[in-house]
Amino acid sequence: MKPEPRSFPRKVMRCQAIVVVPGGNPVRCRTLDISLGGLSLMLSEQLRVGQECTIGFEAPLDGKMVRVMGQGKVVYSILAGADGFRVGMQFTNMDGANSKIVAQLMMG
Repeated sequence: MKPEPRSFPRKVMRCQAIVVVPGGNPVRCRTLDISLGGLSLMLSEQLRVGQECTIGFEAPLDGKMVRVMGQGKVVYSILAGADGFRVGMQFTNMDGANSKIVAQLMMG
């Protein structure tokens, strides 16, 4: 069986991020890559597939750091050795300003 093709191309992006699960404490993590539809992260703890959460990260754009915030849903969460869990997030609700920044990050 062939893997499903990705909806959007991915771009490597390494920066600090925070994931907040409703009712939980913010979890510091780091991004691995990003696309227009979501991003992948390395977390110290496993998240449940389907879990809704808030995602925030800062990334370099045009020589300065920009903050991106939005809602996401966990698509996968797999153990990735001693580094923790590789978590795939799909963006589910992001306003126009944040979506524009993600698009600019993809072109940069």
